[in-house]
Amino acid sequence: MGAVMGLINPQLSDFQKRKLLHEFHTFFDMNKDGTLEAKDFELAREKICQMSGWKPDTDKYKKTRELFIQIWRKLQDVGDTNVDGRITAEEWLNMWEIFNKENQQVETKEISDGTKNIPDWLDKYIEYKFDLLDRTGDGVIDVEEYEYVMSEFGVPSKDARNAFLMFSENHEKKVDIGYFRELCVEFYRSDDPCALGNFINGRLSYTD
Repeated sequence: MGAVMGLINPQLSDFQKRKLLHEFHTFFDMNKDGTLEAKDFELAREKICQMSGWKPDTDKYKKTRELFIQIWRKLQDVGDTNVDGRITAEEWLNMWEIFNKENQQVETKEISDGTKNIPDWLDKYIEYKFDLLDRTGDGVIDVEEYEYVMSEFGVPSKDARNAFLMFSENHEKKVDIGYFRELCVEFYRSDDPCALGNFINGRLSYTD
């Protein structure tokens, strides 16, 4: 994979909408009330810190808290169009269409690892997600780490392992931060059902 240059279709396909809504409901809307609010990010932080064994007085706990506050504020700035402190699923999809439209006439900018330009809040979220999955902190996500974390979000172990086999190309590809970012960008931006990035959340199909 590498940075793709050219025009971006501003309209989301049904396939893209299904992917983005899955991400919205599974990894963002933590209290499952159909909207994103500050409390969802508090719940996410608590879940992550509990999973990782980080106590309130530790640096990692404090860093995670600051990161989630930062991500929510940036996401709210671009997604909460009626400024009511909540982001609905409709606003979430609309945010992506606006972002695509803003970049439609511009060649996508390469970032350091060769992926396409993405919003700043999403880049921070991807880094957080990588750190969450890389439980040993060795800079590479392995299948056991991936399966464990995905299970905490309700993904069956078999699906998680199969998804990992897909995006790691049968363990041939080292899942480091550079490659993981490429996969994430592909998940959020690609309309290709065969793209390996489609599998990063442990789901094998978005046809239903």
